[in-house]
Amino acid sequence: MNKKVISVILAAMLILPALASCGKDKAGDASTDVNVTEQEKVTPTFMYFVSNSDEDFDEAQSVVEELEKEYDGKVIFNVINIDENTEAASNFPVQGQTPMLIMLNTSNDISAMNPKCSDKEKLKAAIDAAIGE
Repeated sequence: MNKKVISVILAAMLILPALASCGKDKAGDASTDVNVTEQEKVTPTFMYFVSNSDEDFDEAQSVVEELEKEYDGKVIFNVINIDENTEAASNFPVQGQTPMLIMLNTSNDISAMNPKCSDKEKLKAAIDAAIGE
């Protein structure tokens, strides 16, 4: 397997759990509520890493905008330009693999990683799988 892809997977496994806990309050935290027996379901997150140097940058942006409208309220969309967000670029070594999708499902687990992907149907399939459709 490509070393860059392995690096992305490892970085995502280390960083994403910390990001997932951001914004939770004590009342919604299953670890503090003894009545919660099931893992809390979360809204799936579409993390899409892009670079200004991507050959299909404009097309990828357009596809994501269409998907945002289609899945409004069902999925959180987070588009990260690694050329403008240096922290993301260092935390997620996706350089050379953009546009890159990391899809988190309702359990906040990585359900898809698609490097060099701007194909709308493939992105839709990853979203549908994450939300259980």
